[in-house]
Amino acid sequence: MKQALKIFGFTIVVSVFYWYVSLWVPQKRTEPPEDIEIGANLTTEEMIPIGEEIVAGKGTCLTCHTMGDHGTGLRFPDLAGIGAIAGERVAGQSDVYYLAESMYDPNAYVLEGYVAGMPNVARPPIALTDQEILTVIAYLQSLGGTPTVTMDTQLEWQGQAPASQDVAPAAVGGNRDAETLFAAYLCNTCHTLDGTVAAGPTLQGLGERMSRAEIYESIVDPDATVTEGFVAGVMTAMLDATGFHEQVSASELQALVDYLASL
Repeated sequence: MKQALKIFGFTIVVSVFYWYVSLWVPQKRTEPPEDIEIGANLTTEEMIPIGEEIVAGKGTCLTCHTMGDHGTGLRFPDLAGIGAIAGERVAGQSDVYYLAESMYDPNAYVLEGYVAGMPNVARPPIALTDQEILTVIAYLQSLGGTPTVTMDTQLEWQGQAPASQDVAPAAVGGNRDAETLFAAYLCNTCHTLDGTVAAGPTLQGLGERMSRAEIYESIVDPDATVTEGFVAGVMTAMLDATGFHEQVSASELQALVDYLASL
């Protein structure tokens, strides 16, 4: 009888805990980033500022890359001056080809000293259109180089990016299982489940190292406790860039905590 009462009491405490912390999770739903109006007749010079806006916004590039003194990225190479060196990175590849491949097929070539893991930005949840990618290339070329790409430039990967009207919200509402949520919220961009090191700590065996309360805190306030060997601010920047806290519901958050605790 006493054991049953203890279990009942523990269940009540856990339920009250999740109810309390859920009050701190914004329940507002946000729409996916709006597509920037990109005309077919834009000049190369007109493409550059649009590409810059996408790099800092919808593309979430500065979450993982730095741009000189800008950005919080520590996982992927600094993009300052990339326009001057892009054509020299891989023998036989032009700067346009290299920059395009780095977005459509980013793990085809990984710069020495870095690890694979950058997502294909033409696919959800980032889902840049082919036209948006062209403007990003123009902007990156302008960083130390001379932009040559135009809105008519043909890239071999074009067509795999969804049309803007077909892009669905990356992670909004619905009843989805925790593994789907894990991918939809880009957790697997920085964390692995197999023990390998990436931008963030591996989550393999997380349930043996952290309590549910600690896992919850690591999601809602990732800088409260930072794993040794990793840098504060990266996960916070990623969550802010993807609008995680505005999109995640209390039930989704609990599902993620339960999933991570089971690893």
